Amino acid sequence: MRIDKRSYSQIEKALSSIDLPISVYTASGEQVFPSTPVEVREEEIASLKWEGGYARLGSMKLFKLSVRGMVVGVPDYVPVGEQILQMAGAMLTMLLRAVDRDMDRDEVLRKVLLDGLDGTELESIVPEFGLDLERPRCAVLFQSVGEAQEVESTLREVFSGSANDMVVSVGRNSTVLLRSMESTHYDELKELVMAVMETAYEETGAKLMAGIGEMQSTLGRMSVSLREARRAMEIGRTFRPGSRVYSYRELLIERFMCEIPQDLARRYYEVLFNKKNARIFNEEMVQTIDKLFECHLNVSEAARQLYIHRNTLVYRLDKVQRVTGLDLRAFDDAITFKMLRMLGRVNDGQKNA
Repeated sequence: MRIDKRSYSQIEKALSSIDLPISVYTASGEQVFPSTPVEVREEEIASLKWEGGYARLGSMKLFKLSVRGMVVGVPDYVPVGEQILQMAGAMLTMLLRAVDRDMDRDEVLRKVLLDGLDGTELESIVPEFGLDLERPRCAVLFQSVGEAQEVESTLREVFSGSANDMVVSVGRNSTVLLRSMESTHYDELKELVMAVMETAYEETGAKLMAGIGEMQSTLGRMSVSLREARRAMEIGRTFRPGSRVYSYRELLIERFMCEIPQDLARRYYEVLFNKKNARIFNEEMVQTIDKLFECHLNVSEAARQLYIHRNTLVYRLDKVQRVTGLDLRAFDDAITFKMLRMLGRVNDGQKNA
């Protein structure tokens, strides 16, 4: 039986701070701790004769745990070796049972998130798994290319010090963070998500995208927050393809656009973006307009970032105004242009729904 990464991490964390030569093995003889081999030959453990939970192998005294059949050992020269083995065994038993309990808890959380488990059934489970039913949380959906197992392990390690945050896998490449929001604002949450994604990339090389749902007041409502997080990613990738983190509440206009019927959206889009105007909206002009919007309609700053003279930018904007009647330096006209342009992506956004 090979041990999972999370159990290994918890064992290493617990025993590294103890200045004693304790070794830990799985039931099949795989050495778990320390990471460097010691004098015991691992393959011999399975063939030992156990009496009262104890056995000997060379100069090592071993003790078998009641959970997972795991084994702890100390060399004979360690004073009060049996007491140390009992102490280490009790500590590891509690630790591994907590890990196993968390694994069972993950199944419950998946039911909450994917099946909408709520009401009396959820309330009956809360005491057994130590789940806080009333804490306000946000669902953050992380998606990676390929398997997300290493990403999930990294997220668990990042949030291992928080009793109020929970991490659970919901698919082959999808992991959800249920983030407690009692002392966190949305802007802080977005910064945290970006930092976590950087950590995951450094640890695993995985490139992630994330969607952030709205805060919900109970655990049973987390399925709603997850749907919002998933929807934020779907709409965000359509309207803001250059981003990596998409927040449901920051996509209000885009969500509104996706509610517009496709035929109506196409009709208004073609008022501006049609064959007659196609020549003016070449790649250079589109880049110019995008940069102007990025610079909040500041013509001088946009020209500086485009490495062109201000008069050149003004000439291009005048050309757009002559053809379309919209002066993109004016706020109202700029909003009109931006919304009509967004309507061209409504079809893609609705396909992703």
